[in-house]
Amino acid sequence: MEDGKVGDWSADGSAEPTLAPSNTGNASGLDGTYRDHEAAGFPANDDTPIPPRPVPASWDYECDIVVVGAGGGGLNAAARCVELGAETICVESSSIIGGNAQSAGMCAILGGSRLQEEKRFAFPSYPFDARAMTEWAMDEYHFSADPQLIYRIADAGGKCIDWMADCGVKWRLGEVPVYVAPLDSTLDHHVLKMKDATDAMYTFASGHGCEFKFQCPATALVQDEDGRIVGITANEDFENEVYIHARRAVILTAGGFCNNKALLEKYIPTAAMGCASSYLPLGEKGECFRMGLGVGADVNGFNSSASFDGGVDWAAEGGQWARFLYDGMTQLSRQPFFTIDRTGQRIRYMDSRIGEGGAAAIYALGDLATAQMAVPGHRSYIVFDSHYEEYLADFGQEHCRKLITPDLEQIDKVPEHYRDWHHGVEDAIEADVLKKRDSLEELEADLGFEPGILTDAVAHWNECCEKGEDDFMYPMPPNWLHPIQDPPFYGCRIGGNLYGTKCGLAINDHMQVLSTTGRVIPGLYAGWHTAGGAVGENSYVGDVILGSLLGDVSLAFCGGYLCGTFANDVEEY
Repeated sequence: MEDGKVGDWSADGSAEPTLAPSNTGNASGLDGTYRDHEAAGFPANDDTPIPPRPVPASWDYECDIVVVGAGGGGLNAAARCVELGAETICVESSSIIGGNAQSAGMCAILGGSRLQEEKRFAFPSYPFDARAMTEWAMDEYHFSADPQLIYRIADAGGKCIDWMADCGVKWRLGEVPVYVAPLDSTLDHHVLKMKDATDAMYTFASGHGCEFKFQCPATALVQDEDGRIVGITANEDFENEVYIHARRAVILTAGGFCNNKALLEKYIPTAAMGCASSYLPLGEKGECFRMGLGVGADVNGFNSSASFDGGVDWAAEGGQWARFLYDGMTQLSRQPFFTIDRTGQRIRYMDSRIGEGGAAAIYALGDLATAQMAVPGHRSYIVFDSHYEEYLADFGQEHCRKLITPDLEQIDKVPEHYRDWHHGVEDAIEADVLKKRDSLEELEADLGFEPGILTDAVAHWNECCEKGEDDFMYPMPPNWLHPIQDPPFYGCRIGGNLYGTKCGLAINDHMQVLSTTGRVIPGLYAGWHTAGGAVGENSYVGDVILGSLLGDVSLAFCGGYLCGTFANDVEEY
């Protein structure tokens, strides 16, 4: 595939990057300093601003509003724009709709929609109160977030969901227990298949006149002499540069920069150090963010991101940084096996099963990522023996920790080769990402432990297993105490699995991009995965509701809906 096209895995366009041995990267050095990820494993490695183009002598296409990106946010923005009468063009770098929303399986809001009103549910209490929800969120964000933005999300979330239903999205209420609220209160939420939702919004937008241009990545903003954004340039069919005039506004919704090494290191250093992988294989290289920087946009949400647990360190072994979540090895790494850091200290496992009365199980996915990242060397290690498959059924993990099975809701998105989870594990063993060794001493050495650290930790674990009682501060339940004694022995290095950058272009509560002077950049709007500020500064991994107030997919939907509303000078939504 030619360099620059969608599907390139590494920054130099190669499918399989060549990296140095894993014991020389992705961990702390002997002097305690951090060793960087190597750029070759990333799809992009460029943090330079993309300068705007001047107004051309003539335009190739004319419209009122250009939407960049046809993911969940872009489809909602386009649908809202055409509903309000704006002539709209939506450009998308890939050949399909849905973007990274297609990698998701749920959408959650905390109240205010019609169906939730019917159930008399709202968080933090009924009746729904956007101000109360804002107060709760600001406390969770340690008051570093913008309360006006948080209020806007809270106030608009339910209205956006209702609007999407009116546009043709079929919601299923409460069928799958994905989100569970704190305070032992089961969260009544909306669940949907993302393909159904994005298909419905695309049908609505295209049916009402939006023109979609696929395989047409935006390359730069066009700015006039007065500083107004009046259009974009795009690479139509990856070959021909075209100028698209946006008489009213440009809306950037093409996501963040999960797959851009340089941007991560500069703006989200915690993710750059602690995350071992990204599960967003489609895009997320940061072009929209860099376009905003090129026109003088400010940045909000420094060092803020969101991750799941169990990011497998494929890149350290010469593999790809960006991998789809539903991979047998990833799912195996998220089970409650024996887990330690490089010093041999145990790491708490956070159960995702739903407890009696409704436990806050969903938070385990992000909170465990924090625990796995915030250790010496920014990597954790899972270890088990030859009987690991016998233990899986008893672990009973929920949500996206479930192993890949034929009844998995997301099974149509999983490549056929990986629909049997064993294949992903076999690939990891072949790549020596999951190290399979005949002795614990060999495994200890090849994972990079000092002699005695792993073997001593396993010996103590086996004693606990024999007694049937874990003496760790956060003990495993007795039925999870499985000794590590029969070869072959297995070990894997893990960290966070990055799924959202929360740092982005600064916006106001009308979704308008702000310059470093604090003023609005006229004609430019950004959805919440290109913008920052939906969480606070230095907020990562174990964030409220997995890193954003509404859950990432509904945050995208809501952001696009608001962008389309405000870009058309409509105040009521």
